[in-house]
Amino acid sequence: MRDRIQSWASIVLGAAVVVLVGWLTFEQMSRTHVHAEWSEAGVDAGSGVITAADAGSGTGTGTSGGGAAANMAALDTSGDGGFALGGLGSLLDAGGMPSGAPRTVRLGVVLVQYAGAEGAPSSARAKPDALKHAAELAEQAKGDWKAAVKAGDSGSSEDIGRIPRGVLDRTTELVVFSLDKDALSDPLDTPRGYWVVKRIE
Repeated sequence: MRDRIQSWASIVLGAAVVVLVGWLTFEQMSRTHVHAEWSEAGVDAGSGVITAADAGSGTGTGTSGGGAAANMAALDTSGDGGFALGGLGSLLDAGGMPSGAPRTVRLGVVLVQYAGAEGAPSSARAKPDALKHAAELAEQAKGDWKAAVKAGDSGSSEDIGRIPRGVLDRTTELVVFSLDKDALSDPLDTPRGYWVVKRIE
C-alpha cells in the first residue's frame, strides 16, 4: 500500500512539473505574441509611444540622453534574456537584451493612468488624453524631473528602487534595461498606464 501511494505521489508530482513548464512556456510565448499583435494593430511610432515593433526596429521617437530608441535598434536577439528562472528562462525568453545590459536597474517613474489600466480609478483619463498628458510630462521631465514626477498620477516616484529583469512586461523591460544612465524614455504603454522612465543607475 505504501509503495502504491509513493508511486502515485511521484506521478502526480511529475505531471505537475510538466504542466508548470508547459504553462511557463505558453505564457512567455503569448506575452511576446500579444505585444507583437499590439504593435501590428496600429500604435503609431510617431505618437511617441514605444511599442514592441519600435523595440525591435529602432523606429521610436527617441529619448533624451541617447536613450532607448538608439539602443533598441542594436538589440541582440541572441542575448541571455535574463528571465528570472536562469537556464530555463533563457529557453523561454523570445527576445534578447542588448549586450552589456545590466541585471538590475534603478529608476524613477512618472505614471499617467488611463481608464482600463491596472489599478486605475474610475475617474482616470481616456487613453488618448493620457497619452497626450504623458507626452507633455516627458517633455517637462527633460528640464525638471522632480516637477514632472509631482505632476504625474499617484504611483509616480523619483526613485522606485532597483528592479531585476523578469519583473516588468517584456516591452517595457526591453526599453528600461536599454536606457543609458540618467536617460529618459518616451511614454511607454504599460499594464498600469503610461510610464515615463528615468534610469538612475
